[in-house]
Amino acid sequence: MLFAKKWYVLCTALMLSTASLPVASSSAWAASETAVIKAVPSSVSSLLYIGKDEAFLNGKPLKLEAPVLEVKGQAYLPAVSLPSLLGASVQWEESTQSVHLITPSAFAEFQLPSKQLKVNGSTASFEKAATLINDRLYISMAWLERYINFKASVNEELKRIDLLYIQMPADGAFHNDTMPNTKPIAQFSVNKEKYRLGEPIIYSDTSFDPDGDAITSVNWTGKAEAIFEPGLFKVSLQVTDSKGTESETFSRNVEIVNEPYLDPFEYKVYHEPVGTFVKDEEATLRKYLRDIPSLPNVAKLSKDRPLIVSDSPETFTEKGFLYQEKVNGKARLYADHVNGMNEKVQFAIVVRNPNPDKTVKVTTTRAGEVYPSIYANLIGNEASIEFLQDEGNKPETITVGPYQTVYYKKMPEFFPGQGMNVMYDVETDGEVYFSFVAMDAGADLSSIGMYDRLDYTGNVRGTFDGSDVSWNVDAKSFTKPSSLAIGDGTSDPFVTGDDFFRKHDSLNLGNYGVVYKIHIDNPRKMSVLLLPRGGVFKGPFEVNGRIVQTPPSGVMMDYQGYTILARTDGTEPSLDIEFTPAAGSAFPVDVIFYPLDDK
Repeated sequence: MLFAKKWYVLCTALMLSTASLPVASSSAWAASETAVIKAVPSSVSSLLYIGKDEAFLNGKPLKLEAPVLEVKGQAYLPAVSLPSLLGASVQWEESTQSVHLITPSAFAEFQLPSKQLKVNGSTASFEKAATLINDRLYISMAWLERYINFKASVNEELKRIDLLYIQMPADGAFHNDTMPNTKPIAQFSVNKEKYRLGEPIIYSDTSFDPDGDAITSVNWTGKAEAIFEPGLFKVSLQVTDSKGTESETFSRNVEIVNEPYLDPFEYKVYHEPVGTFVKDEEATLRKYLRDIPSLPNVAKLSKDRPLIVSDSPETFTEKGFLYQEKVNGKARLYADHVNGMNEKVQFAIVVRNPNPDKTVKVTTTRAGEVYPSIYANLIGNEASIEFLQDEGNKPETITVGPYQTVYYKKMPEFFPGQGMNVMYDVETDGEVYFSFVAMDAGADLSSIGMYDRLDYTGNVRGTFDGSDVSWNVDAKSFTKPSSLAIGDGTSDPFVTGDDFFRKHDSLNLGNYGVVYKIHIDNPRKMSVLLLPRGGVFKGPFEVNGRIVQTPPSGVMMDYQGYTILARTDGTEPSLDIEFTPAAGSAFPVDVIFYPLDDK
């Protein structure tokens, strides 16, 4: 059927009453053949309705001599109306009982009694081009579109044909296809007559090109997503088609009434896309996001997987053992180091089996690592992304024989100034020792016994009680902006442990290597923001399984902006956020829950 496709270039037809068309002589054809186009064509649009004789021509009502019809899945127009609808010349030849149709590139003669057709002097198929219904002639636009420059589309719901064609300067003229390029038409509408302060303005660009050329450039002036002061504001649009022809400028006023809706800060919280870094003034951020209450939550530290952190000396100036710990069962290995020497070095994690009789299997269930780089924030960010996205679907196992020492991980060589960051979840079926070692570039394990333990220099180092923190947060019905602080040491306590080398208590300042799992049942409508307030920050969050970079590029500084982590509409059954502090970033940071009203 005609309406099987929503947008479909139609097949048109002409219908002609032999009693209503004027008689014309063959001299009209000869005169039209030599006509010359001297003026630029203009466009004409019409709205036609299948089965009806009611139409609109350039927005004005038009009564057709006969209704538009659908025959065998094609649309047909009355030929007597064709001059006004498609600008073609239609003439009746009494002596031959034929209809002469003159288009910009063809002269067609429809002989009605014999149902014969000639186009530019050559015989063509009458049946494929036209049909007679109630002594009226219909001509298919699948045939006609070869000879008239027009565009047509159908609105299924309204059963309406939108027809647009190029009006020739002189009726009855016969032209070739090298017509002058018409200007595109710039136009747009807005969705309301008046807007409140900060209310979103929705623009609908309805520009088009009468020739059917593509619109390749759109130039707005004065267009704003929202306006925060009352008055009339002029918005203009100019477009350019694929041939480089510019439209006239189309302008209209947008009226803003003095009635509050959203202020500039709120507008961004409501409408900036998830994942966007929103830069703002420090005074504004402190006004809206400082000293806000914490959301009720239940925190739990899982102690089934100890966290082993090697980060001191973070920048090593000599080779040796950076840290060491024994593992029997589950553990998370975390290391962050920089080569502070004037030569290349090799960083490795070595595993040793102290048992003289038993072979031990070491299985890696989750991993995040990055090749050596000089960019501290980059290596921490990339290793964290890889770790968060690793779902443990491809565990890797190595076997360590009795009294055997093997490489667990051997990183590419470090050049001076380069650093690395790695995280691994491991499981062993027996006791082993993991050692983090800075060694000679290219050295093998036979030389490892010559290295000493390196001194602690103040960064985090130790074996800590747990590596995963779960927060069950109540965000169902709060009414004011609220937050959760990560890495502040008070509302989010740092995990504690011992330094295996120093035999001394240790505190994981910043909780590096810890994975936070924030779960919210039935969250209300809200935006979730990430605001750094301890210094430079770059790190990923996994929100309902999707990574959101904070910020999308570069780094954030404290109280210079925030990243939108998520937005809920109040219908979600839950919201899950997973995060691990990225190496090179400063803490604390605030996860801020900003309630949204139904606006």
